[in-house]
Amino acid sequence: MADVMKLQVQTGAVTVELEDERGQVIGRFDFNPADSNILKRYGAAAEFFSGLEYDAADGEQRLEKMNKLADDIAGQFDVLLGGPVAEGIFAKCGPLTVTKDGDLYFEKVLEGIGSLIEQTTKRRLDKKLAKIRRATAKYEK
Repeated sequence: MADVMKLQVQTGAVTVELEDERGQVIGRFDFNPADSNILKRYGAAAEFFSGLEYDAADGEQRLEKMNKLADDIAGQFDVLLGGPVAEGIFAKCGPLTVTKDGDLYFEKVLEGIGSLIEQTTKRRLDKKLAKIRRATAKYEK
């Protein structure tokens, strides 16, 4: 049997807890907000969401269509965040839950993820640039 070598890399992944307006945890998921591929996946997810159409139907057909749409939306979150996260995100609120202000729950979560990506990327980039400035300061005139 060959020797197994391991390499552990600190990727910058974080755990995000979703809270309701009372501060109660309603979901949890892990992702890397600074993953270089997430911007491409975010763009694809945004395109998917902007093209969403709901064809209203009656009775049982309506329920089936809503369930399919909710499943499709949840699947997009798995793709966006690079793993099986939908179960944690939508543990207590389905994607199509209407929030107090009239938005859909998945929209609020998507906006929040976008904000986390932006904040984390900026913070890590600022940190890296400061490190580069310190390292090159002695070479500047």
